[in-house]
Amino acid sequence: MPSRRALLAAALAAAPPAARAQDAAGWPARPVRVVVPYAAGGGTDLTTRAVMDAVGTRLQRPAVVENRPGADGAIGSEAVARAAPDGTTLIGLNPTHLLLRHTAASLPYDPVADFTPVAVFALYAFVLLAAAEAPFRDIPGLIAEARRQPGAIAHGTADVASGVVGARFARAAGITLNEIRYAGGGASTRDLMGGHLTLAWVSTATAMPLLGSDRVRILAVTAARPSPFLPGVPTLAELGLGEANYEGWFGLWGPGRMAPALVERINAEARAAGATEAVQARLRSLAVEPVSLDAAQVAALMREDDARWTRAAAEGLLRRGG
Repeated sequence: MPSRRALLAAALAAAPPAARAQDAAGWPARPVRVVVPYAAGGGTDLTTRAVMDAVGTRLQRPAVVENRPGADGAIGSEAVARAAPDGTTLIGLNPTHLLLRHTAASLPYDPVADFTPVAVFALYAFVLLAAAEAPFRDIPGLIAEARRQPGAIAHGTADVASGVVGARFARAAGITLNEIRYAGGGASTRDLMGGHLTLAWVSTATAMPLLGSDRVRILAVTAARPSPFLPGVPTLAELGLGEANYEGWFGLWGPGRMAPALVERINAEARAAGATEAVQARLRSLAVEPVSLDAAQVAALMREDDARWTRAAAEGLLRRGG
């Protein structure tokens, strides 16, 4: 299997194929419903709507996006897991979908066996922010300070994925940090800017409005390559801490047992829509990087992500809920 870095580099450079007008599945013979199992206005919701609106325009048949939040996505996901695998019910997801198999006490579905990965729209990275009054200005300074005061520095995390990134960062740096889990990046940045928190891991989308602020410093980004949204900010790999690198994704899945020809058809439509200037501009305005992955590449990326979280669980980096 190609490395994640090689796969994503190829995806960023690839041009999407023209979607076939017809295939054996005849998709979409009926209206398409896309469930987003998270609240309206979040990254998954906005990226899914941007791409699926363009797909509907291309097909002259609207794809209706429906928010069904609750239980970290499990409520909406259960509905899709039970749907017919005919392409008329799809779901917009992010890495939380695969993380839940390790963190939820129980699920009424299998996040892998009961779903089919179809497309990936965009990638996002995490950013490490420091309060302006922190007694360090960069990653080497942070490491030196943390070694002087083991466990004294608190770092806020916004979700399970950023928690794993933070834990791996601390391990790679040989330091001990005190994790505080927040309900989202907005809450942690408010505490950071208010002087109640020293460090925070947030998405690129959360960090972008803070550029130029005198209340925070941006120390590093977790992407495999420099972020186009944060010029001059070093990656963890450049700092010798590549173990903590991670890029999340926003994408489209369907129920399990979807026919390969149908998956390829929907994937091709999503890629063609995602290649339009309007959708690319919309995704970049959300501080996410558009990508073009074919169906086989999407499946490979999801297998790699699932293996990543399985390793994290075995390492004790994931906490199972009640």
